[in-house]
Amino acid sequence: MPYRSRPLFPSSASKLRAFGVLLMALLATPACALAANHGQRLAHTALPEQFHELRQQLLERVVQPLLQKSAPQRRPWRNADSIRLPQPAAPDGSGTALPAPPASPRASLPGDAVAGRWPEHSSSLFERYWWQILLGGALIILQGLLISALVFALRARRATLNALHDEHSQLEARVLQRTQELLAANAKLELLATTDPLTGIGNRRRMTEQIDRELDRGRRHHHPLSLLMADIDHFKNVNDQYGHEAGDRVIIAVAKALAGGVRQIDLASRFGGEEFVLLMPETPIDVAASAAERLREEIANLVVLGDKGESIRFTISIGVAAATPENLTDTPSSLVSRADKALYQAKEAGRNRVVRNG
Repeated sequence: MPYRSRPLFPSSASKLRAFGVLLMALLATPACALAANHGQRLAHTALPEQFHELRQQLLERVVQPLLQKSAPQRRPWRNADSIRLPQPAAPDGSGTALPAPPASPRASLPGDAVAGRWPEHSSSLFERYWWQILLGGALIILQGLLISALVFALRARRATLNALHDEHSQLEARVLQRTQELLAANAKLELLATTDPLTGIGNRRRMTEQIDRELDRGRRHHHPLSLLMADIDHFKNVNDQYGHEAGDRVIIAVAKALAGGVRQIDLASRFGGEEFVLLMPETPIDVAASAAERLREEIANLVVLGDKGESIRFTISIGVAAATPENLTDTPSSLVSRADKALYQAKEAGRNRVVRNG
């Protein structure tokens, strides 16, 4: 049989099996030692000896049999020197054999090589497979590092998302707070723009807007609309005799009487100076004139104290005008103008009276 050379390195399957078995042995050694000594307290110096003993037993009983089984089977070969060929006879016919050929160099090989076996290496298992072990350990360490980096990255991402969520919530809360403050400020500005600061009732702007809305609503629903314009009689004499603070108290008293003596749908406003306007929706001119007379009598009975405690009495004159649904040409200014003319007539007639236009 021809000579077959042994491969310099083991096959890939053998390498993998050997590396797997060795890795299992390395990983199982601490677990075996801990399981064998569970519940016992060992001396520090005795642990390395027990680990070494367990390791040797595991290598002898498990690893080496597996390595021998996994090693490739080789067919035995015979040394060429062992083949006995017939010796040729001498040329002279004497029958003596020719001298034997010189010894082959193979005769100097060890017995194991002659028998077809490779000599055993004296190196340990770790020395034979050190680079596979190092590579496996490096891969395990690399996997651990990658997993740790991934965990830290996920934690950092979660912390960042939580921070962004908190910041978003705070931003929404601030925006909501600013929106509420802005709405409150706008409402306050609207109130200041449509409210008389002295009396607290509506001003001329608010009254003009309300007259325009009520005219449109009266035309749609065929309801009449009445308007009362009142003026304090001889108000200049009140300011000259009792002072401007007393005059302001008189204006406030008239505003309260006009706003408190009417319905909720009615609107009272200070139109300017000592003039007041009372808007009465869904009210014909006769009913509005009766209400104006009642208000005139109520205000005539009011008493306001001056700066020195003196009693101040005063009266008002009222002009009444109305807009009917059939009159489509009425505007806020035209309705106010008719009521102002009726007021001027009441002033000309002697004051402290009610005059209606139409």
